[in-house]
Amino acid sequence: MARKEIGDLESIRQKLENWLPEKLPGAAQVHLNELTFPEESGESSVTLLLNAKVDGQPMRFVCRMKPLNNPLFADYDLMLQYRLMEIAGANGVPVPELVAYEPDTTLVGCDFYVMHFTDGLIPSDNPPYAFGSWVTELSAQQRSQMWRNGLEVLAQIHSIDMSAYDTPSLPRSVDGQSILQHEIDKFAAIADDNVATSLAPIVLEGLECVKANAPESGSVRLCWGDARVGNVIWKDLQPAAVIDWEMASLCDPLMDLSWWYWVDYANSVGLGVKRLSGLPDRPELYQQWQALTGLSTENSLYYDLFNVVRFAIILEKKFLEVGLAADMGGEKSYASALVAPLLDEYRLQSQ
Repeated sequence: MARKEIGDLESIRQKLENWLPEKLPGAAQVHLNELTFPEESGESSVTLLLNAKVDGQPMRFVCRMKPLNNPLFADYDLMLQYRLMEIAGANGVPVPELVAYEPDTTLVGCDFYVMHFTDGLIPSDNPPYAFGSWVTELSAQQRSQMWRNGLEVLAQIHSIDMSAYDTPSLPRSVDGQSILQHEIDKFAAIADDNVATSLAPIVLEGLECVKANAPESGSVRLCWGDARVGNVIWKDLQPAAVIDWEMASLCDPLMDLSWWYWVDYANSVGLGVKRLSGLPDRPELYQQWQALTGLSTENSLYYDLFNVVRFAIILEKKFLEVGLAADMGGEKSYASALVAPLLDEYRLQSQ
């Protein structure tokens, strides 16, 4: 899943080798070895590992590029992702040390940015880490501490005052709409005729419920968007860097909090294995986050339903476009099975 078709890698290597000395303060000469793809790289972006010698000293960098074909999102704003990491880092959120963003699309065929390599461990997506990984080797107490540390960083993101920054391209709902409307519209668009035909009827039913009951009020904060433990580089159970900001927006941070829980749940219980010991259940997680942020969790069940529906849509799109089912043990509809109990729970609460 890590390798991407992006063109002539040797040509890209040479151009990055010439580009880097201008972006590294005091660097006179840079030599790059053959470019490689990390095994942990996801489907939505291109990640290249750059092993370099800078004035004779070994250094490692990471280059992020726009994919030639993105099965999920028509718009892929690398400049915004870079800017959000700058903002997050300035507010104490651990992010990779940034080198530079390059807007010139003629250099390697698209815009890109480069950051220093962050040492640490990334929980596996394929197969999910619950099936055996460095995370399963931790004790229950260690996993509990790891999740708590991650939750504290999530709360840091949700505490950033975005009114202090000019981010006109950051997705948000317009006045008069639900604060979640831009997210509902995005995932409803992904569920086009081709995807909708393949989706389980219960997912379409859940999507209609989400559309009809979008909350009008709530906190509006910076949301990471793809908030999950697999998008964190971990070191000594602490987040060393928060990565992958392509789904960020201004929205109710309950969207992030719920996603943090449900991606883990779907990729364990949804695939037939128990959640790892030491991880908090929904009420405990939400109570911890509320204590950290002081924000309301009143609409949490709605966001639970929204996130399970959007996860089912994302997976269906990936199954159709990139054949992800083979990497998930052939389990194509595992997220869809989670919609019905949440839909029943939401309707019961709404009575």
